[in-house]
Amino acid sequence: MKKLYYVALTSVLVATPLFALADELPRPLPLQVPQKIREAASSTRAQMQVKVEQKREEMKTKIETKREEVKTKIEDAKEKAKERFGEAVQKSVGNITNRLSEGANRLSELADKIERRIAERVAKGENLDASTALLATARTDIVAAQDKVTAVGAALSAALTSTTPKAQVDSIRVAVKAAEDALRSAKLSLQKTLESMRPSAPTTPTN
Repeated sequence: MKKLYYVALTSVLVATPLFALADELPRPLPLQVPQKIREAASSTRAQMQVKVEQKREEMKTKIETKREEVKTKIEDAKEKAKERFGEAVQKSVGNITNRLSEGANRLSELADKIERRIAERVAKGENLDASTALLATARTDIVAAQDKVTAVGAALSAALTSTTPKAQVDSIRVAVKAAEDALRSAKLSLQKTLESMRPSAPTTPTN
């Protein structure tokens, strides 16, 4: 009798579709992220964004402050040249200082334009986090270049007030070279930022 029972049970199991048995099994509950975790993640992202904005504003303020420092040193050097030397020296000092300070100013203005362009595209839904990070690096390089330009003004002022100005020529050349290199580095950083903003070229499917 038991043998007949097991045969009948086996027949029923074989005849029953698998999906019917599956319907009777308890279904796993869908994975749900707790509300508190979602809120915490959202809050963290917001805090990070605030920090990024604060850092950007601090760097912009620093660049403006450095610009004034450059202007002060450059004007001081020009004044020293006017007080003690003739037109030729004044012109030479003016050419050096104007070229370097105007170069630093152009880079700062370009950084502002790039920032506005990034903001416009982000507002349209694009993710330009990489470009934002590169721009922050470029602004740091601009500040470093401004410091080097300020150093040129200081070197010129020291030479123009020295009793042996010709002996200061080498220090001026070193300062000018350092400023030129720093400006070039900042320019390259801005170029990298612009390149990162270019749309990716569509990939060609391979056969």
